[in-house]
Amino acid sequence: MYLFSMFLPGYFSSPIMQMVSNIMMVGVAIYLFSVKYKPSRFMILTICYFAYLIAITFIYHNKAADIHLIISNLKIIFMLCAIEYLLKRTPNSTINIMFFILITFVIIDFASIVLFPNGLYQTEQIWNEWSSSQEAQWIYGNKNNRVYWYAVLSIITWLRYVFNNKSKVMVLITSGISIVAMMLVKSSTATIVAILVSVGVFYLTYKKQTNINMNSYGILVIYGCITVLILLGSTSLLKPFVEGVLHKDMTFTGRSTAWERVLLLIASKPVFGWGVVDGETATGLLKSIAFVNPHNQLLDCLWQGGIILVFILSLIMITIASNITKIPNRSKRTGIQFVWIGLLIDMIFEVLLGTGATWIWLLLINHLYEFVYEREVS
Repeated sequence: MYLFSMFLPGYFSSPIMQMVSNIMMVGVAIYLFSVKYKPSRFMILTICYFAYLIAITFIYHNKAADIHLIISNLKIIFMLCAIEYLLKRTPNSTINIMFFILITFVIIDFASIVLFPNGLYQTEQIWNEWSSSQEAQWIYGNKNNRVYWYAVLSIITWLRYVFNNKSKVMVLITSGISIVAMMLVKSSTATIVAILVSVGVFYLTYKKQTNINMNSYGILVIYGCITVLILLGSTSLLKPFVEGVLHKDMTFTGRSTAWERVLLLIASKPVFGWGVVDGETATGLLKSIAFVNPHNQLLDCLWQGGIILVFILSLIMITIASNITKIPNRSKRTGIQFVWIGLLIDMIFEVLLGTGATWIWLLLINHLYEFVYEREVS
């Protein structure tokens, strides 16, 4: 029931459901304590990530420093701890529960996209006293939000095939739905991410051998270099990909303006960051009502937590790279690397780490060796 409440899209959320979720969070915390749950290195670093964010926000007395910030972050932490523990203890039933919850909401979301191509509802953005614009919203929010949950469903569907010997066809179906959904909402970045995740789960499911041999640490280095090049405006090498594949202009739909402004903010507090900034304050600092964050995960970490938070995130990513490297089968290793690359690409253009689905995505990638290959050996 707790997983159900955490996976519940905002469209279905209500004060009563939030209260129930909060009570269940306490119950999960007590349960984890009673079973003497021992967090993995990944979870310890994740807890440090959220703890630092909360601490620096309260130290600076930001508007976002309230009980809601603590509860929302604790929910993500306890959800991840519960999933980690249950996947180690009862992987078959846990995977089934997660699959049925996710497939239910994904089908509802996909139906809302097909039936209401212009949006299930619209949110109005007021620019000034003369003009405003509307943004299409569906069950999982605007066009960029849903790819996280769809990607997690694809990974869970593959794990269900591995653990419970279910049909391979469902893996292809969920992957295909994710690509079609991103295309229907016309999100170019999300479409690329969905394709990469689908390629990854195809390798995991069907490919027994491959000549591709990517280095997980090298992927991190390349991601870092590309991010820095984009942020510094050195985009000439990326222009064919950005304009030809992503169909974006070289301002990345206005993101470059937000990047320039947030770099100035980072320069004023480079070590500790600004803490979590609420939407109203963020639009004032970025001087644009269109942006409540920098639309780049690295910049957002630097802005919120400075070099310290980026260091913690780097340790998380290095831990994931180390565990991916342990996967003995090259084809399976390549598959999970494609899934990981999809997430990293999205992190260049969006802020993802405030979403529980992203952390589930990272958790599953990190523990793939332990959940699957160590289990097979034992």
